[in-house]
Amino acid sequence: MKRATRALAYLRTAMLIIALALPLLSLILLGSFWLWENGYVLYWATGACLIVASVYAVERWLLRETVASARAAADLEEEPDAAWTVRETAAWGAVQAIANGIDPAKFNSRDAILALGARTIDAVARQIHPGEKDALWKFTVPEALALVERVSGELGPFVRENIPLGDRLTVGQVMAIYRWRSIIGVAEQAFDLWRIIRLMNPMSAITQEMREKVTRQIYDWGRDELARRMASAYVREVGRAAIDLYGGRMRVSPETLETTVTGATLEDRAEAPVLAEPLRILILGQVNAGKSSLVNALSEEIKAAVDVLPATRGYTAYELKRDGLPEALLIDGPGLSADAAAMLELLEEADESDLILWVSSATRPDRDTDRKGLDALRDHLAARLERRAPPILIVLTHADQLRPSQDWNPPYDLLDKENAKAVSIGEAVQVVGAELGAPVQSVVPVCLDEKRGHYNVDVVWAKTLDVMPEAQGARLIRVLAAVGSQTSWLRVWSQAVNAGRVIARTLTS
Repeated sequence: MKRATRALAYLRTAMLIIALALPLLSLILLGSFWLWENGYVLYWATGACLIVASVYAVERWLLRETVASARAAADLEEEPDAAWTVRETAAWGAVQAIANGIDPAKFNSRDAILALGARTIDAVARQIHPGEKDALWKFTVPEALALVERVSGELGPFVRENIPLGDRLTVGQVMAIYRWRSIIGVAEQAFDLWRIIRLMNPMSAITQEMREKVTRQIYDWGRDELARRMASAYVREVGRAAIDLYGGRMRVSPETLETTVTGATLEDRAEAPVLAEPLRILILGQVNAGKSSLVNALSEEIKAAVDVLPATRGYTAYELKRDGLPEALLIDGPGLSADAAAMLELLEEADESDLILWVSSATRPDRDTDRKGLDALRDHLAARLERRAPPILIVLTHADQLRPSQDWNPPYDLLDKENAKAVSIGEAVQVVGAELGAPVQSVVPVCLDEKRGHYNVDVVWAKTLDVMPEAQGARLIRVLAAVGSQTSWLRVWSQAVNAGRVIARTLTS
């Protein structure tokens, strides 16, 4: 009974299609014959071509701003993340090369999509784990599950919000649509047959072929552009997820990351409870350059002893809380020393820092010591490919003592060539930037004399906030490294106990 009802439904559908198609086909044939008999085919063909060409030009003109804005948005997305390490940034460069070299014609099947994703992941794995034989598998099982959870969480809203009836689409329906994909080839063969039949009227056929060629150019242009953008976005999204996977970001939950405190911070703040890892700002420079005075000026209260003789022994941490800056520790270091052990200790302290303020006096001629210390520090930071180098700002102290030394009436406009003091300060900034190999924008002249009053300390804060994204990126990588190096034997014991319970429950059941 059901089969008879289904056959009757198919018959009615076929009759309905024939009833709708016959008038259309007869109109095409009879209309073409009428144009041929009355000699209007050439005029009709010319008018049709002009209309199609006009529509094509208007569409390209209307889409010009959309295409330009889409390309501008794509350019913005190509910037690497500020929190990535050197190797992760190199991996993003490899992802960009794949995304920019995509051939839309090859992005036409499920296997091609999967192969493109696999190629992207392999490129990221080889950049982050160079020299590894099985770099593709350098991730843990929890990280793989976290990746599946992330992709699923992002794909779900996309399907619900961008696909018609996506919230009601079942897996069975998707598979049925995929099985029926071959009908597209049948339709193309039927259209080719129709192109042969309509050659019975050559002028009409030529006109329609010209119109369809222009229309297909519009379609192909839009299709290739859309396919290229979709493929590029797909590669970049896969690349970002792969960088997070192989970079270890999925190894740690956000809750763990927020509550993790490194060993260096626990040692520096042994007397106070620590709830989260603060930003670590390291202050370095020669003896009597003004490091402790800078700590006092930044913290806006006397927390470091200031004297003619160096009062700081070793590295001393001072807690800092200020609006616009997250909770931080100011680490006041000892004066620079040529001793190898002291330099090694400085480099180790720099490994645990997120921002470095290098203090240099504007009145000291022996700046070669600063340059050697900075060069050693930069070389050390650049060699850590698995970490992100903290930004470095140069604080130029004793600006008030520059010639004319008695003239001190801040603020000063360093572009004012009529003011002798402003000219001296500006020249000192240029010279120190060149001697220390630092951009002029990162050199801040200051006065930290309590009697004369502080000058440009607010600019130091402004520069600090400017590089805060880089500093926060360095902090994130530092915390991730600390979490990865920590082995909790209590957790291992808990895992072993739970595994024993599962085995025992399985055996007894």
